[in-house]
Amino acid sequence: MQNPFEAEQIQEIVREGLAQVLGTGADSITPEATLVSDLGAESLDLVEFRYEMETRLGVALPKSNVLDQLASALGGSERLYDERGGITELAAEVLRRSAFGYSEEQVHAGMRPYEVAAAATSAHWAAFTHAIFDHLPENCTECGADKAEVAASGKAVCAGCGAVPEPATGDEVMAEGVRSALEALGLPQHAG
Repeated sequence: MQNPFEAEQIQEIVREGLAQVLGTGADSITPEATLVSDLGAESLDLVEFRYEMETRLGVALPKSNVLDQLASALGGSERLYDERGGITELAAEVLRRSAFGYSEEQVHAGMRPYEVAAAATSAHWAAFTHAIFDHLPENCTECGADKAEVAASGKAVCAGCGAVPEPATGDEVMAEGVRSALEALGLPQHAG
């Protein structure tokens, strides 16, 4: 099934969810505003935001992060961090190729992992959430239809029978993105 959401729809849903969680107006949540530094989000706010998005959209956002998935794909974290604990150029490149869509200015070699997390914006979360819906099943498991639509509830449903298709989880989408990035960079992956 094709993703029934326009990228702008997901961006607006993410903005509204963040505004609700942070108790602020959606106007203050611009695509370039970082959740932590600019908007003042704390870890509990991010947990609440995650719950809000999962409930509203019927998706499972990732429980891990790109660096964890990359360490798993490479069979360890030796190639991810420099001697001072900053990320390597390999880690930065994989982050930039991820569905979050970081730019070179936002993520670069030498950043500490907490700085990478602090660089996240509503636009990054909207891009990743939208990418999850690119991973709907090919056909509805109930009726076999191959089209999805957005229901009045705001969730993706089968256009044929109204069943709710289950997209890949955020962790699955993230792991696939890491594998694709490593393949594009010509790097072998850990088997197992």
